[in-house]
Amino acid sequence: MTDILMAETKAAPDFRGITYWVFDLDHTLYTMNAEQEHATEERICQFVQRHFGLPREEAWAIQKRFLLDHGTTLAGLMEKTHHPVDPDLYHDEINDLDALELKPDPALRKGLARLPGQLLVFTNNCGRFARGVLSRLGVEDLFHGVVDTKAMGFVPKPRAAAYAALLAQSGLRPERAALFDDSPRNLVPAHAMGMKTVWFNHGRGLSRMAIADPHLHIDHETDDLASFLQSIRV
Repeated sequence: MTDILMAETKAAPDFRGITYWVFDLDHTLYTMNAEQEHATEERICQFVQRHFGLPREEAWAIQKRFLLDHGTTLAGLMEKTHHPVDPDLYHDEINDLDALELKPDPALRKGLARLPGQLLVFTNNCGRFARGVLSRLGVEDLFHGVVDTKAMGFVPKPRAAAYAALLAQSGLRPERAALFDDSPRNLVPAHAMGMKTVWFNHGRGLSRMAIADPHLHIDHETDDLASFLQSIRV
């Protein structure tokens, strides 16, 4: 082995021993451009407007507060309103798979395909949408399961109950698992459980949300998920 190759191998992040590979969905396995992100936020805002009968500005403020305080707008709607919210109806209205214009991603597939063990999606979104995304990316056959908001009892990341549901649904051992997520706050509970954590810091959405002492909760950081997966030692 050449000195250069030895140095590259030594520098590559070490994921040997990991047998459960857990991926966030939105803004991680796929990303949105500014226009798509804005359109999604507008659909959520319109749902909140209709639900409360409020002007757009007030609905927008509620949407963002629920996201910050409860993990998702849906969780806030389910916990902070006397009027029932149908989660399936909510997801049907805010998710637009066609608008994302997703296509098979050979680079992502190459990175995922080399990972030993089980691949899981761990998402605050719904499972039907998650499977649609995986299908359009051309990677659905590589995943062993989806732990979605319904499986979490509609208690989203980063709340502790969401991670308890992940363990109950998958049977994974945290010390043999890695979580990939764009939201740094979602990595904090995972790291505390013993999971290896990877922050997909692409500069959009929740990746811009700061946390205290990130070095204590984040093991690795990347702005190119596919390349990162292809570079790690497994």
